[in-house]
Amino acid sequence: MGFSTDVKATRKTSTGAVFAGRTRLRGLIAANSGGGDGLLVLQDNTDSTTLFECDVANGDVFAFNLPTDGVLFPGGMKVSTMQNLSGVTILHD
Repeated sequence: MGFSTDVKATRKTSTGAVFAGRTRLRGLIAANSGGGDGLLVLQDNTDSTTLFECDVANGDVFAFNLPTDGVLFPGGMKVSTMQNLSGVTILHD
């Protein structure tokens, strides 16, 4: 069985670019720091359109694999909001 693309894992502990070129979000793991409910917002690098947003309960770890083709970020991906999260690992291709 062949694979269509290689999946990359990028760890972020603050806001900023995840990947500069066209990419797809395939999954993520986000750890709440315990300072209250957490929020993660991922946007397109080019036009700052919000394409993925999730809440992470206080003290919890949120892990999610997106179905089928994931979420396309045509202009690249950035973390624009990372509230009460100690870190996030973003799976993309």
